[in-house]
Amino acid sequence: MSRTSADGIAALRQAADLSICFVITVLMLQTFVLEGYLISTGSMAPGLRGFHRLVKCPQCDFEFAFGVAFDDSIEGGGILEPAGPGRAATCPNCSHSSIDVGTILNSQGDQLLVHRHVYDLRQPRRWETVVFRSPADPADTFVKRLVGLPQDQLQIVAGDVLINGQRTVRSWQQQLEMRIPVCDLACRPEDADWQLPWELDAAWTCHANRILSSQAPSAEQLAPATPAWIHFRYWRSAGGHHLTETPLAAEDAQGDWNRFEALYQEVPIPWSAQVHYDAAREVLQCEGVLPEGLQHVLLRDAENEQFRTAVFRLAARSHLAPVTDRYGYNSLVASPEYVVNDLMLDTELEWAEPPVSVHVRIPVGSSTFGLALAFETGTAALVSLDSGELISSVQFRNPDLRQQTVGRMQLQVSTFDRQISAAIDGQVLLESLRVHPVDDPSERPVEASVSPVGGSVRDASRAQQISICHEQQSRWALGIRGGSVQISALRMFRDVFYTPGWGRNAVTSPLQISAGHYFVLGDNSPVSSDSRNWQKPLVPHELLLGRPFLVHLPSRPGMLRLAGFQLPVRIPDRSRIRRIH
Repeated sequence: MSRTSADGIAALRQAADLSICFVITVLMLQTFVLEGYLISTGSMAPGLRGFHRLVKCPQCDFEFAFGVAFDDSIEGGGILEPAGPGRAATCPNCSHSSIDVGTILNSQGDQLLVHRHVYDLRQPRRWETVVFRSPADPADTFVKRLVGLPQDQLQIVAGDVLINGQRTVRSWQQQLEMRIPVCDLACRPEDADWQLPWELDAAWTCHANRILSSQAPSAEQLAPATPAWIHFRYWRSAGGHHLTETPLAAEDAQGDWNRFEALYQEVPIPWSAQVHYDAAREVLQCEGVLPEGLQHVLLRDAENEQFRTAVFRLAARSHLAPVTDRYGYNSLVASPEYVVNDLMLDTELEWAEPPVSVHVRIPVGSSTFGLALAFETGTAALVSLDSGELISSVQFRNPDLRQQTVGRMQLQVSTFDRQISAAIDGQVLLESLRVHPVDDPSERPVEASVSPVGGSVRDASRAQQISICHEQQSRWALGIRGGSVQISALRMFRDVFYTPGWGRNAVTSPLQISAGHYFVLGDNSPVSSDSRNWQKPLVPHELLLGRPFLVHLPSRPGMLRLAGFQLPVRIPDRSRIRRIH
């Protein structure tokens, strides 16, 4: 045998030995350290999905998951439609409804790689995702987020978790992992009636999913004294349960409104109940966005010009709504919507000529703060716009203003947990800076509905709360001073809002967590079976199975077409592979 052949055989043997060692190592890891877990329900969606259908909105191209399996603790009434064809989804980005998903194949839930026995080596940490056995039935396995530790006094207040009377603080990475999309400039519907969820100053124009500065100064001109602003105004094309009102004198409403009521008294149409005239307060009001068909009926036989004007005004105003905790994932589920004020702005700027400064107006409760990034000095200053007090001043990595190519910057600002965090190009600038003075355990969630609008009872205090929250959200704004800038990405996200559920545990009063036990919640709160609702709310330490750290081996459904035949197949979906923090 030649030396070359002997070396080749030795190399093959070495490779075979390494392969055997690798297989043995994997088997040992799976046996003693790692374990796979398939999520079936949507209690942690949209971050971690159960069985779902992947939908692409035909109007704005926004892609989202539509859940088809849910926990047994659905709040507010359960599933709207039975399983099977004919299901309809609603886009969480543009509110386009009645999206037919009957022909979309089911996708499997996320498959998690779980580090077993990690909690035999260390204690669980708050906000970790954990896999555990159900306290009620150890044969059932759940995946939830651990929020309450032993000896904590925990209460869910207005969508947030309070520990010993104080709102909990999450890291920047945890905020990014838990955020939920509200609107995305990159996904604009091709609809002439659709409007941006942002109001632009005269210095800006919107073109091809980008916002451009239309009044850039020349080299000889000085930068403007004030920024050009882009104001957030959440715009819904349809749906919602928010209340909109417009003044209308009784003498102008009486004749036309009486004719409308008489028309639908004998043959009621469901959407006709969305509109109501409050004679005592002399206001015309509607719940949700006024449907185009209902607007047409109101105007068709109207004789009074003031009545017609009020209907037009009501229709326009009804599109402006507060951000709520709705999930595109939960289109099949009937549940209340709650107003969410903890938001995150995520924007990307590009420039040929750098701006002098970038500004963000940040509402937190009844207060408003301003973040100003001065490019020349590389200084970021956070100021109370109410008192003028400087809250914080830090240096940031200044882009090279001398570069000839296009400059870029990603800016993210959040008010999660009623604290201010900010990052530039992924580098944390401010993290969980507490600006909200006092947490109030008596605070209650604001349900974004004053139903029944057409009924005899109307919750005036709730309507006022909704109006206040809406005004607070609309104080978000992005401003650019000087330069030749275009906004290439502009997204708004919201925080997870923990709903009251059945109000059984830690909702109306604090819950004391005993030693060796934990309190868990699902990110998809409206449909999550968790510690809020269970008869036995706490999870003993011995039922913890491990911590998932990777979404692995995900797949999506596909169809193999061969010789006139169609065969369903699973296609690897690498985009869903990600680390779980």
